[in-house]
Formats: sequence, C-alpha cells, structure tokens
Amino acid sequence: MARPSPQTERLVSLVDAIAARPDEGLTLSEIARHLAVTPATCHPMLVSLAELGWLVRHPVRRTYRLGPALIAVGRAAARGLGVVDLARPGMQRLRDELGLTCIALTPGEFHVTVAEVVRGPSEHGPHVRVGDQIPIAPPLGVGYVSWADEQTLRRWLDGVTTDPDKRARHEQAVKAARERGYAVELVTRIETELGQALARLDEHLGQQLGQHFGEHLGGRLAATAGATEARDPSAARLRTLLEEIAAELADPDQDPIHEIDPDREYRVGRIGAGVLDPSGEVALVIALHGFGARTDGRGVADIGGRLAAVAADVAAQLAD
Repeated sequence: MARPSPQTERLVSLVDAIAARPDEGLTLSEIARHLAVTPATCHPMLVSLAELGWLVRHPVRRTYRLGPALIAVGRAAARGLGVVDLARPGMQRLRDELGLTCIALTPGEFHVTVAEVVRGPSEHGPHVRVGDQIPIAPPLGVGYVSWADEQTLRRWLDGVTTDPDKRARHEQAVKAARERGYAVELVTRIETELGQALARLDEHLGQQLGQHFGEHLGGRLAATAGATEARDPSAARLRTLLEEIAAELADPDQDPIHEIDPDREYRVGRIGAGVLDPSGEVALVIALHGFGARTDGRGVADIGGRLAAVAADVAAQLAD
C-alpha cells in the first residue's frame, strides 16, 4: 500500500481551507494554524504556489486566495466528469440488455479510478465503488492499457515479461484490441482462488470480518465481499489490497487473447473499450464485468461489439 505523504496531505488541506473561504481568503498565520505548522514552515510553499498562479496574495490584507491557474484544473476535472455523464445512458443500456455490471474508469499512470458503477444482477460482478483505484499491473490490465498513451503501454509491457516472444504476443493482443474496438481479459487462476477465498470469508465471518479489520488494522484494509462491504465501508480497501496481491502473483505465462474463436468457450474476466477524446487521448475506459463460468466466442464477440459501439458513440458526442 502507498505510504502517506505529509507534504501532499498538507497541500490538499491548504487548498481545501482556502476554497472554504473563497472571498476573504486566509492569512499566513491562519494557514499555519490550520496546517499545525509554523509560519516559517509554510511560507515557502505559499510563495511557490503564488508564483505558479495557484494562489493570489492580496497586497493590502495579505491574505491568500485561490489563483487563476486552478481554473484550468477545475475545467479539466469538470470535463472528466462530463464524459461519465455522456457514458452513463449507454452503460445502463448494456446492463439492461446483457445483465452485466458496467464500470467507467478514468485513466491514470499506475491505476485506473472507478468513476461510475452500473451494477448488474450477476453475483459474479466486482464489489467496487466510485473512487476505488484498480492497479494496472501486468499481466492484468490489457483492457485498460490498450488505449493508454505509449509511455504507459511501454511501461506495462516492460512489466509483463523480459522474454521477447511473450512481449510480442502481448503487443499483438493490444494491437488486435485496438483494431476490433474492445479488449478481452480472461479470468486468471489467482483471481479465481481470490474470489473463492473472499466468498468463504464472507460466508463464515460476515460482518465480524469488517469489524475485525477496522479495529485491528486501523481501517487501512477494506472490502471483502458484497455482504460485508455493504455493512462496513472499510471493506473496499481490503479487496483492493488483495487484488493488488493477486496482480503481483498473477500467472505471467497466460497468453492474452488475439483472435476470438467463435467455437471456443472462454472464462471471461472483463471486456474493456476505450473512449477517445478529439485529440486522440483516452478520456474513459468502459468495462463489463460479471460473466458466467463460460462464454462462447460468438457471445464474446457480440458483447464486445456492443460495448465498442457505446464507447464509439460517447467519443462521437465528445467530438460534437
């Protein structure tokens, strides 16, 4: 798990405090008290933020307010949420037609972040919530990195394997996913065992499991299975942690899907499609979860095609 960063927490706390008083702002002394540091400690940070345009210092009152540079940040954030609004009707339609859980993910460097969840009736769906982060850890993640920038894709491929033949197979899988408009990820052995273990934990421990982790691990671990998660909000982080462990232990020798054989049955974990903005950057990844034990190739192609059509429609709306 990531270590806490006092500097980052201090910066976020500073911005939140000033945003709560947008008109009058805060003085250096008020900011120092809020951050529980000395004025001499926080003054260099305020000077730097003012130089970057994140803060503006009033010449007479000597208070700090949010600066014009944050306008672009806010617009970018609003745009990111806007694409989720555009995607939501299509996600709901996929849920209704296919009975699958549909998740919208915003891209990141090492994680994707859950931006929306439209839950299907399947008990096989993932127990994630808006705001959860999912690691892009090879060999998992082809459904996300197929639409990522070249740097992210190259870093992911570097993490898959050092064997040039295996790397070439993953490169071919990414190329095939881009060409057909969707990527298919199979269920790995580790994922299967993880799901079974979580189900057994939930069955035998139930609500006590969430209480145990909350009391003994300070709330840092959370989320097991759906029943426990509903009772204990700390349950989502345990699942995230276990999924990260599963990604670390995942079988690097499992071949990715290149061509879909209509007569073959697949143990599908997820199918993902990227939404590209007018500049060609990935704005959102839409993923379907909750597949049954086996799905034949014709079904995979049909579901993937429907998902790709929704992603293409959202991209077209972004271009309007």
